[in-house]
Amino acid sequence: MYKNKKILAFIPARKGSKRIPNKNLVLINGIPLFQYSVDVAKKSKYIDSIIVSTNSKKILKTAHKLGCIENKLRPDNLSTDNSRIIDAILYEIKENNLSQYDVIVLLQPTSPHRTVDILDKAIEKFFEFETSLITVVKAKEHPIFMRKMVNGKLQKVLKETTDIRSQDLYDVFRITGNIYINNIKDLNDKTVLNENEIPFVLDNVFSIDIDTEQDLEEAKKIME
Repeated sequence: MYKNKKILAFIPARKGSKRIPNKNLVLINGIPLFQYSVDVAKKSKYIDSIIVSTNSKKILKTAHKLGCIENKLRPDNLSTDNSRIIDAILYEIKENNLSQYDVIVLLQPTSPHRTVDILDKAIEKFFEFETSLITVVKAKEHPIFMRKMVNGKLQKVLKETTDIRSQDLYDVFRITGNIYINNIKDLNDKTVLNENEIPFVLDNVFSIDIDTEQDLEEAKKIME
C-alpha cells in the first residue's frame, strides 16, 4: 500500500512459446523465469498482493506456493500468441473480484532484470502523477535516420529533415517491458498499455527482453 492505495502486481506467464518452448519455466540460476517477477514483487514495500495469470498448471501451482493469489487457470482464448495482456488483466480482475485494488503493476517475466529499488521508485513516481507509467531506455539509434521500404524504394519514417547534426538531435526513448503501472479504474478493453504516459527511465542494462534463444543467453549472463 502507498498513500492509502492498494497495489496489485500482475504477472502474465502463459505456457507455450514458438521461439523458446515453455519460456516462462526456463531456469536461470535455478529459478524459473517467471519467478523473478514474483520475487521482486514480494520484496516491494508497496505491493499488497500478486497474481500470476497463466494457462499452465505447473506455473500456477508454483505461484500459489510462493504466496500469490489463489486464482484459476486462464482460458485458452486468452492464452494464444495473439492474445492481449489487457484482456487477461480485465479477466483476472473480474474473475477474482480484484476491483478493491486501486493500482495495478504489470511485471512481464520476459524482462526479468529489475531490482526492488527500481520497482519501488517507479511506484513512487507513478503516485506523483497518478495517471499511467511505463519504463523506457534512451534509444541508441535515432528514428530520423530510419527508413521503411515501399515498392522497393526507401521512405522516411519521420517527416523531419535528416540534414541535421547528430549533436543537435533530440533524445528519443524505447519502451521496455519491465514495469507498467495503471489505475485499475482507468482500464478497459480499449486500453493500450504501451501508450502509458509517464516515463521511468532505466539504464540500458535493464532493457533485456527475452524473445529468442540469443536473448535468453544474454539474460543468463546478465542475471548471473
